[in-house]
Amino acid sequence: MADLIDKQYKQLLDLGNIDNSLYEVYDVKRGLRNANGTGVLVGLTKVSDVYGYKLVDGKKVADEGHLYYRDIDLFDLAAKDEDVFGFEKTAFLLLFGHLPTANELKEFKKLLSENYELPEGFIEEEIMRNPSRNIMNNIQSSILALYTFDQNPDSQDPKELLRKGISLIAKMPAIVAYSYQAKRHYLDGKSLHIHYVKPEMGIAEEILHLCRKDKKFTELEAETLDTALIVHADHGGGNNSTFTNIVVSTSGTDIYSDITAGLGSLKGPRHGGASKMVADMMNAVIKEIGEDASDKEILKIINKILDKKFFDKSGLIYGIGHAVYTKSDPRCILLKKKAKELAEFKGSKRYDFYERFERIACARLQELKGHFYCGNVDFYSGLTYKLLGIPEDLYTPLFACARIVGWVSHIIETTLYCNKIIRPASKYVGDAK
Repeated sequence: MADLIDKQYKQLLDLGNIDNSLYEVYDVKRGLRNANGTGVLVGLTKVSDVYGYKLVDGKKVADEGHLYYRDIDLFDLAAKDEDVFGFEKTAFLLLFGHLPTANELKEFKKLLSENYELPEGFIEEEIMRNPSRNIMNNIQSSILALYTFDQNPDSQDPKELLRKGISLIAKMPAIVAYSYQAKRHYLDGKSLHIHYVKPEMGIAEEILHLCRKDKKFTELEAETLDTALIVHADHGGGNNSTFTNIVVSTSGTDIYSDITAGLGSLKGPRHGGASKMVADMMNAVIKEIGEDASDKEILKIINKILDKKFFDKSGLIYGIGHAVYTKSDPRCILLKKKAKELAEFKGSKRYDFYERFERIACARLQELKGHFYCGNVDFYSGLTYKLLGIPEDLYTPLFACARIVGWVSHIIETTLYCNKIIRPASKYVGDAK
């Protein structure tokens, strides 16, 4: 088999690459990007909006970034939610289109808590028997397995999709925590800690409670994780995982398949897996030069990264720059603030090093490329999780715990108002005439 694959793969390479100039010749939008770097418009949404620049005479002009959930600026939303239930308010807002009243929030929290628990025997039969090196795969298989516990899993009725979606949102903390425990026990040889869900807790509290051996956490830690969930809850219809969800949902398949597809996209290091790449990069940098390194030493290692001589030798500085944001990423600003608070509380110098690295890297890239660069949400999310004592295996899964709210919101919106399968085209450039 190996010989056959090696031989055929060589022949495949001998066919020749697709000439990148053909994208311009046929006006094909590579990566669904316009020539000026903006995204190709592929849909309409009222769920959220990402603002990172102005268009002046067809050209991008840098501006401060903003993220809007149902027309509410993320900065305003986060300012109102300095508690452990901000994520629940945000989820209600994204799903139903308005902020909840006190009574509506109470009812919504009750609805979520009623759906925290997994079906009887699910942990043993579905999660513990299928540990994965990357727990995102275990989460995907668990979501698909929930299909079999649904009496009417293929229903496309929007109200039914909403009910199923809320149930999945509520179950994500348990799925993530137990998938992590399965991995660390069966594959890493560590002790197994299984805690029962607590209905009185919010999503952020539930995650910390389920993932920690002693089940203990401070109010500041719960507030910090709650903020991280808020900023990750949605990011417009054009990000890779949400677009994947929308594309899959327009085929008319079940919501469990929709969410599983989004999880597959989010796992990738160019998307939700980027926070893990930032953590790996920064761990390598600190190991090389130390947290007390001078600005000159930081600049030197940044240049080594850019010259493909350090870390993964890709030439990429993970966590710096964004496809939409130019001068600033609002999610990064909010997480940066919480990371600083947590670092001061825990007496850690790690934040100070991150802040200097971000500043020097942005300045260096701007010098080289001639346009603005900013730290993005991934740069400080990994640091925030590290300060919370959360293992790196959980970085991307926690992103999924938040982003599933946006996925469900977009699936419902698409089902209600689009109702047409997404079917773009590609240009054949082979030799056939």
